[in-house]
Amino acid sequence: MDMCYTIIGIMALLFVDNLKKTFADRTLFSGVSFEIQPGERVGLIGVNGSGKTTLMRILMGKETYDGGSFGMHQGAKLSYVEQIPVLDKHTDLYSFTLEAFRPLLDLETEETRIIRKLEETGCDRERLIARQAVVVETLSREGGATFRSLTRSALLGLGFSEEDLSRPVTSFSGGQISKAMLARAILSKADLLLLDEPTNNLDITAIRWLTEYLHQFKGAVLVVSHDRAFLDDTVTRMLELQNGRVRGTAGNYSRYMELKLDARELEKKIYLRKQKEIRRIEGIIEQQKRWNQAHNYVTIASKQKQIDRIKEDMVEPERDEKSIAFRFPTPAPTGNEVIVLHELGMQFGEHHVFSHLNGMILAGQCVCIIGANGCGKTTLLKILTGNEHQTEGTFKLGAGVRIGYYAQNTYDLHDENSVIDELSDEFPFMDRSQLRGALGMFLFRNDDIEKRIGTLSGGEKARIRLLKLVLSGANVLLLDEPTNHLDISSAEILENALEQFPGTVLIVTHDRYMVRRLSDRTLLMTQEGFIEQRDENEDLFDRIVERKPEKTQTAAITDPDNLYFRRKEIKQQRAKAKQEVRRVERLIEENETAKREADLALTEAQSGNDYRRMQQLYETISALETAETELYDQLERAENTLASIETEEEE
Repeated sequence: MDMCYTIIGIMALLFVDNLKKTFADRTLFSGVSFEIQPGERVGLIGVNGSGKTTLMRILMGKETYDGGSFGMHQGAKLSYVEQIPVLDKHTDLYSFTLEAFRPLLDLETEETRIIRKLEETGCDRERLIARQAVVVETLSREGGATFRSLTRSALLGLGFSEEDLSRPVTSFSGGQISKAMLARAILSKADLLLLDEPTNNLDITAIRWLTEYLHQFKGAVLVVSHDRAFLDDTVTRMLELQNGRVRGTAGNYSRYMELKLDARELEKKIYLRKQKEIRRIEGIIEQQKRWNQAHNYVTIASKQKQIDRIKEDMVEPERDEKSIAFRFPTPAPTGNEVIVLHELGMQFGEHHVFSHLNGMILAGQCVCIIGANGCGKTTLLKILTGNEHQTEGTFKLGAGVRIGYYAQNTYDLHDENSVIDELSDEFPFMDRSQLRGALGMFLFRNDDIEKRIGTLSGGEKARIRLLKLVLSGANVLLLDEPTNHLDISSAEILENALEQFPGTVLIVTHDRYMVRRLSDRTLLMTQEGFIEQRDENEDLFDRIVERKPEKTQTAAITDPDNLYFRRKEIKQQRAKAKQEVRRVERLIEENETAKREADLALTEAQSGNDYRRMQQLYETISALETAETELYDQLERAENTLASIETEEEE
């Protein structure tokens, strides 16, 4: 089907109406409809393979579709940050980021071409000079004199050095490439950012930077993510792509899951009640048939119409999509001291990675290690598995330890192997029927087991590595970012399995949800050793921060002119903050009034068995409750802002 990208003039920034996408004989999704309003922060979730990335690519015009339509508000601009970008090894970081200003670069190229043409004899000078004037005026108006310095400043502000700007973009880590892509999207001045798994490969510092940026961003955001904490911190509405359709509610991820569970319970109750009513009426029909009188057949026809009407309104509760299902087998026991580190350190040439790592992990513990990218977390796991050798100190593995290692990358898989051969090579003692059963638990069924490893998605490869870990029989699991590339459902199933695992677990992760749920001990890894969380109310993630240049801070404090203007600015901010507190308090009162009225209406609908009205009111009350939660969050933020401003004013 030809691409159809309609420009609309209505209030919605983006609309999607009954969008459909098929691959061969499989419908990926259909009937997908939603809108995004200016300034909205929308999260999009769904199991791997449900079509989230495909939907994003359709919206950017990079993928065809098979039905429906979508469009943007007049003049609105999109920017897309891909999950797996295609990079040119000959392009340096600065040039890569400068692509945010491609229209300006094209105008510069055109201006150069015009100047060269004007030097030729016989050219149409009048036409070329007129066009040159338009190009020069457009460049001046759109920032042609400043876009290069803006690009440089953005990259330096994100932590890149001056030397980094000329390095090939392919030479950077995944996290640094993600930062560069985000910088390019930000510089493009988009009205709508489409972000596909933006926190993959980002460390906590970068995730915090992105979260703060999105809070300040004036445009709208549609973000695909499996990072539950990130979704909770950034979005105000959730969409879920499930069974080929989209559903959603206002609120962040946690609120969406609460409402989803409540809605499903109500759907089940209504569905079961209608089934019961149909059975009751069918009993009456059978009774009337036995009496076999003329008036009985009139009753039968009437009752059958009643059944038909009920069936028309019946909606079967949506089933969960297929997900992996497994648990780790009970492992052999180990000694009490599983891993002991003594002054462990690592250095690559002149580059000092870490030193003075000391500690002991005991049997049965789940220990989570967090830290900024580059502090050596993955290197530590490689040392413990024997894939690297430390340059300082020692470590000891306890008696009976059998390590299972889940690597962050996929280098341990063989692209030329089929899925089943990949397992057969590693577990030759298992016959193919056993391997088929194991693969089935991880959603590899029928022809899937003959797929080549090299053709699998990141999520499918992650499931293969996870299955290898389960089959290994290890009693000590070393997991490096295990939830990367797993959808939310699979991540939660993995957490369930790890909760029940009686062995020892060491996890390197930036997944705050996983840490909160599983960790017996949390260690912050730095260049100079571990910092262990001692207070349950402390959050070590907050201690992963970038250092600010002290010189700049001192200058801001000692400059008297700056101090005068700062005081003036603080006074204006205090007045604005007070106004915001009063505004939110008024909205809370209005919301509470609306909720009381809806509760009364729901009671009336229940007494009258008005199921349709009950459903409508339930959705209204759910939306009001979501709004209430968000309003109280807004009030807390507004009051905290006011308190912070008043404190600064007193100082």
